[in-house]
Amino acid sequence: MKLVNLTGQLEYAVLRAPCPLAEIEITGISYDSRETKEGELFVCLAGSRDDGHRHISEARIRGAVAVLVEKLVLDKEILHIPEGMAVLLVKDTREALAYISAAYFQYPARKLKVIGVTGTKGKTTVASLIFQMLEALGHRAALMGTIGTVIGEMQIPEKNTTYESFTIHQYFAKMVEMGCEYAVMEVSSQGIKWKRIEGIEFEIGIFTNFGEDHVGAHEHASIAEYRYYKSCLFRHCRIGIGNLDDRNCGFMFKRATCRKYGFTTMRDGGDHILAASGISFGMEEEGPVSRFTADGTEFTMEMPGMFNVYNALAALQAIRCLDLDISQAAETLRKAHVKGRMERILVEKNIACYIDYAHNAMSLQCVLTTLKVYQPGRILLVFGCGGGRAASRRLEMGKVAGRLADMTIITSDNPREEEPMQIIREILEGMEMTKGMYLVEEDRKKAVSLAISMAEPGDILVIAGKGHESYQEIGSMRYHMDDRELVLEAIKKRHQTESEEK
Repeated sequence: MKLVNLTGQLEYAVLRAPCPLAEIEITGISYDSRETKEGELFVCLAGSRDDGHRHISEARIRGAVAVLVEKLVLDKEILHIPEGMAVLLVKDTREALAYISAAYFQYPARKLKVIGVTGTKGKTTVASLIFQMLEALGHRAALMGTIGTVIGEMQIPEKNTTYESFTIHQYFAKMVEMGCEYAVMEVSSQGIKWKRIEGIEFEIGIFTNFGEDHVGAHEHASIAEYRYYKSCLFRHCRIGIGNLDDRNCGFMFKRATCRKYGFTTMRDGGDHILAASGISFGMEEEGPVSRFTADGTEFTMEMPGMFNVYNALAALQAIRCLDLDISQAAETLRKAHVKGRMERILVEKNIACYIDYAHNAMSLQCVLTTLKVYQPGRILLVFGCGGGRAASRRLEMGKVAGRLADMTIITSDNPREEEPMQIIREILEGMEMTKGMYLVEEDRKKAVSLAISMAEPGDILVIAGKGHESYQEIGSMRYHMDDRELVLEAIKKRHQTESEEK
């Protein structure tokens, strides 16, 4: 593709070019100098940890023929750009990357109905439910988010909730190629802040809820900034769906011109509002279930608790706004499950274990209070906290665990560059402000095995913090570790022990 064909939506200045842009062939787009290939356009992205403007020479050595920059001075010195490269100056390289990526893949988002989900909690569950419902109703759909990308039979793991804009459009193009009609994606506040969804027109945007989170050195500067970027999604939507029971819902849609719809458990329904009534929670042999009625249809689902009722309502309202029959989604919702989000594994009859991504106090409290509604014999909790995150999160999670769990086993999560026992000590500061019972087992595998061995009929186990992740981050390395595998191995060991004792 010629360089000039990538710049149709950009405002830019050509600072240098060996020939007209219409004659420069671009074989690809790169924003990581280490992965740049011959003939590519290198886009300099300035992040919180590094700045692509420092790596232009490396990109040139690897074959880049053109570069996109947003500054001409770096570290008080004029930016050095090797000879032979075309140089384009733009106001914002992240915004530019989004537009040139769309052009490079021939604007695939325009050929899809894109559904975006944002909120502090529930993004993964709501997006997954919509995806599963669309597929069950006979519509070809794809999914992008925290647990990875699903396009047909292809499953691709990912690191970020909202991918870099080039990757988004690359996947959109694959979806179009494979005949998808819908693309369902999680949209994080940081993804919006870093312009990763710039230029995408969403058919539907969904707001699940808002709580204090993601404020820190490499996240948002304040809770106000975090909330602001969440609201920006609804300036890119044709239809906006909001949680009417969340006090921040009005703010989210304040500057939005989209058609507005909502969901609620606290008021009557209507043409634009999907309301749940007759909400109840009960126990079956394999664990808790939730029941409610919406739009004249009774729904039962294995996912427990009120927050999953809200997640289900958000997904059902999206289906409704697409002029599809939500009553036909009832069977899908009953059996729906989401990897690492209150994912249920049966230990044995009347002992259920849930694996959940809850990794902050708000999420952990939500999980534990939800399960208490079912009046289990005990709630046994295993959790730790990640390194490189706000230290206050550890104390608060310790306090929540001490108040709400009957027994907590404190262990390691993703310590990253921090000492695991130091993280555990900071959790204990919060735990010891309560009367909660606890044990410490730094080794996560041993901690999970201990919890499974302690469980008795009527108990519910929660393995929190890592959810869908299949790795543990220690230092700068990732090692294979999957909570599902740890639980299944511990169950096998429990059953072997029981057989030997008989």
